Amino acid sequence: MSDPFDTDYTLDENAIELGRKHVQPREEWLKMTKGQCLRVAFIYFHSYDRNAVANAVGAAKEKNEKLTAEQIQSVGLTAREERLATLGKPADQVTAADLLDLTEVKMKMFWGSYPEGLGYLVNRLGRDGAEADAVWKKIQEPKLYFTTLLIVYPTNSRGEVTENEKPRLTTDWRVMPWRFSKKTYEKIWTVNGGLKANGLGIHAQDIKLECKDAQYQHIDVSVLGPAIWQRHERFRSLVLAKAMTLYDKLLPFREMTTEQLRSKLGMGGSTVSAGSGSAGDYSDLLDQV
Repeated sequence: MSDPFDTDYTLDENAIELGRKHVQPREEWLKMTKGQCLRVAFIYFHSYDRNAVANAVGAAKEKNEKLTAEQIQSVGLTAREERLATLGKPADQVTAADLLDLTEVKMKMFWGSYPEGLGYLVNRLGRDGAEADAVWKKIQEPKLYFTTLLIVYPTNSRGEVTENEKPRLTTDWRVMPWRFSKKTYEKIWTVNGGLKANGLGIHAQDIKLECKDAQYQHIDVSVLGPAIWQRHERFRSLVLAKAMTLYDKLLPFREMTTEQLRSKLGMGGSTVSAGSGSAGDYSDLLDQV
C-alpha cells in the first residue's frame, strides 16, 4: 500500500481537534481480528535526558563498569540542558513534549505468567534472589512480552486512507496501547533495519499492521510512508499530549511482590519484597532500558 499523500501535504488547521473518537472511557488495548488492517504510528518516546542516561549506562556495561548515581544524574542533567538550549524557548514555555526525543521509538519489555486463579502477573523470577525464585518457580514459566503506544488512524477495512477518511484524520484518530509477542517485536525491528539503511526509521513512519491470526495475534508489519501525525505542529502536539498521559500505563499485567505471591499460593512465611526505583530518578534504567 502506498502513502496516499503528496510529500507537501498539509493538514487543515481548522479541522485539527481533540476528537471524541480517541478519548476512551477506559484504557482499551489494541486487539485485531483476522484479516484486519490498520494504519498506525509508534508514539512512545523517552526524553532526551533519559535516553542519554540509557546510552551511558549501556556503554559502561560493555566495559564491565557501573556508573555512580552522581554520574547518572550528571549525564541526564547535561542532556536536558543541551535540549533546552536547542529549543530557543523561555523556560516557562517549554512543555514535557518538547523534551521528548522523537528519533527513538521505545517499547517496554517484561516477563509474564498466568497462574490459575490469579490472572496475568508480571513475573519477578531472577529479580529478588534465590529465596524469592523458589516462590516464583511455583507458577507457570514466564513468557516474554512487549508493549508500546500507537496512534491509530481512521481507515477503510484494508487500512487505507481514502478520500472519505481524509477529513476524519485529525478528529477520529485514537491513541491505544499495544501488547505483542517477541515474534512481532522482531518483525518491527526488521522493518526498522531496512528503513535505517535508507537513512529513515520507524520513529517517523506510518506502519501497516495486518492480522493473520486473531487468537495468537500474529501480525505482519510493513511501512507505508512519512507519519501523518508529524506533518503539522498542532496535530503533533495534541497526539503527544494524549500519548504522555498513557506512558505510565503500558504494563497490562498485575504487579505483585514475592511476599504477596507467597501468601496467594498459601505458602506462608515471608521473603524479600519487590524493589522499585524512585520517581524522578534513573535507577530503573540500571536494570532495564
